Amino acid sequence: MQASFAEESAQSAIIKYDLAYPGMLPDNPLYKLKVVREKIVASLISDPNKKIAFYLLQADKGILATAMLIDKNKIDLALQTSLKAENNYTLLTQELYRFRQKPDANFFKKLKTAALKHQEVLASLIKRVPEKNKQAFANIIYFSQRNLETIEEYRIKQ
Repeated sequence: MQASFAEESAQSAIIKYDLAYPGMLPDNPLYKLKVVREKIVASLISDPNKKIAFYLLQADKGILATAMLIDKNKIDLALQTSLKAENNYTLLTQELYRFRQKPDANFFKKLKTAALKHQEVLASLIKRVPEKNKQAFANIIYFSQRNLETIEEYRIKQ
């Protein structure tokens, strides 16, 4: 029997996947302009494949930005950023149902690897946040695992 994505995440050591550099962080006064631009861009993308790639990029940037914010000891902002990043991954999973044909195995492998990397980074960050924030970050890892299960279910059904 094959292990599910979530089970494999617990077995993995270091996930080889590069997160995209986020550029401007949420603590920058101009960050709101960046968010508006990203929302406009997302609304203009109609191809599900391109939209998934866009949401994955945003999720990757958000996870790395979370780590960078923790380095700056901006824990609350890091928590908000990680929630938004995982929300982008959730939006990505919803786009799967717009495909006319099943994507290839490499597509699913990339989504899986990205999610496992996000979980790995978040798990490492839990060790660096105050006790009062640990459960919130653990919840985000849980959301990531659920998204991964959704992708696995979609892959199997197709």
